[in-house]
Amino acid sequence: MSQAKHYQFQADQAKRLARQVTDEAVRERLLEMAGEYSRYAELMEARERPLEQAAG
Repeated sequence: MSQAKHYQFQADQAKRLARQVTDEAVRERLLEMAGEYSRYAELMEARERPLEQAAG
C-alpha cells in the first residue's frame, strides 16, 4: 500500500468513527484528524507522481 493510500485509508477510518460517536468534542477531533490525513495523502500523491512518471 502506498503512503498516499495509507493516509487516505486513515482519513476514511476517522470519518467513519466520527459518524458513530455521540460526543461532540470527540467527533470534531476525529474530523480534524480526517482532514489532516487527507492533506497528508495529497502530499504523498504529489511526491509519488514524479516517481511513477519516471518509471513509466
